[in-house]
Amino acid sequence: MADKIQNAYETSKNIYDDVLTQRNIFSKLYIKLFWSGTDDNDIARKVLSYVPDDFSGKLLDVPVGTAVFTENKWISLKM
Repeated sequence: MADKIQNAYETSKNIYDDVLTQRNIFSKLYIKLFWSGTDDNDIARKVLSYVPDDFSGKLLDVPVGTAVFTENKWISLKM
C-alpha cells in the first residue's frame, strides 16, 4: 500500500507543479479556462518581495505542495 501512495504522490506532484507554474501550454490553457488566467507565479513573487534579501530572522514557511514558489527565494537569502 505504501508503494501505491508514494507512486501516486510522485506522479501528482509533477502535474501539480506544472499546472501552478504554467510550465507548458496545456497548463496555461487549463489556468486560462478554469481559473480566469490567474498567475500564481505573479502572486508568489509579490508576496515574496516583502521578504528582504538580507533577512536573517526566523520565518515559518508552510508549503502546501512542493515549495516550488518559495525555494528560489530561500536559496537567495544571504545567511
